[in-house]
Amino acid sequence: MPQAFQARKFFIPKTDPKQEVYKPVPYYFGTLSTQDAADQIAEESSLTKGDVLNVLDRYQRYVIKNLQKGYKVELLGFGTVYNRFVTEKGVATAPEVKATHIRTIVPGFSPSYTILNGARRYSLLGEKTSLLKVTILGTPVEEGGGDSESPDEI
Repeated sequence: MPQAFQARKFFIPKTDPKQEVYKPVPYYFGTLSTQDAADQIAEESSLTKGDVLNVLDRYQRYVIKNLQKGYKVELLGFGTVYNRFVTEKGVATAPEVKATHIRTIVPGFSPSYTILNGARRYSLLGEKTSLLKVTILGTPVEEGGGDSESPDEI
């Protein structure tokens, strides 16, 4: 999948004098709105633009409502939206952790991917893949292993 890019200047920290380097960063031609997505989906389906817009609006409300309830929301082939905490510095022991250490809650996103030949393949890049849940160490998680998902699973 080709991606347009541009050169961006970065400074290497802890160098005196500050050392400049240039790296490629994605170049975006604009931002597509929900209306744009509805128009494109309607062109390729039997639904009207209004029908698609209503579904996208309902999905947005569904995601927000369930994040507020404490659930993660996964759309296969796209990714998972979840709540992420922005916290203060850590404390020495688990009993010292308090809700007051949470500064804010922001949405997080993890793109869908599969493990093929030991490497992550991101399905957002246009490849058709099947879902394979793995731990952070990359070991597959057996299906039907219970409804609860441990924090180290993706």
